[in-house]
Amino acid sequence: MAKDRFDFNICAVIADAGLDSAKVLSFIIKDLKAKPYIARNPRREKDHKVSSTGNRICLAGFEMLYWGKYKEGNRTRVKFVCPIIHSKKFRKDHPFCPWMHPQFVKGTGCFAYTQVLSEDIRKQIAYGTPKFKKVYNLRSGCERIFSRLLDLCMQNPSTRGLRAVSNHCTIAHITILLIALTAARTGNKDKIRFVKSFLPNI
Repeated sequence: MAKDRFDFNICAVIADAGLDSAKVLSFIIKDLKAKPYIARNPRREKDHKVSSTGNRICLAGFEMLYWGKYKEGNRTRVKFVCPIIHSKKFRKDHPFCPWMHPQFVKGTGCFAYTQVLSEDIRKQIAYGTPKFKKVYNLRSGCERIFSRLLDLCMQNPSTRGLRAVSNHCTIAHITILLIALTAARTGNKDKIRFVKSFLPNI
């Protein structure tokens, strides 16, 4: 692991919304003991309707019944079930499902799960704060550097082995810095990021 091999003190991990998952966030916080600065991915979040007590609301608009917590590996989920099937009192007033849900027709009733870990872990992240935005915005600077490194054969280096690839990376970084310095000193500041303008034969 990089933290042990290079004695890095990892205090934060920055990533885009593509890595927004409870598993990744949990690893960063619990295993790395670091702070995650990862944008929330709205596509991973379903717009679940819940009651004032925190219970899920079914398609028919009924408040579902809490049916316990279930753990599957590292994931903990809360289960909610159909109130018509599982509550005699509720069934007296509402004997049929207005949606005629397939599970109701089968006699088991619909059910739903809410992942506990996902929301619990996110409560530890200060989304929207000035510090979160400031640190997260550093990501764009890193991406610009990586983009320039790709022009120096970083995607598919011709070298093999950890030491050789490490040397290749070091030379690539030095080259980028020299290009920026040369562009600045020759009055071509607009070409500081233009690796191929100085090295057209790459």
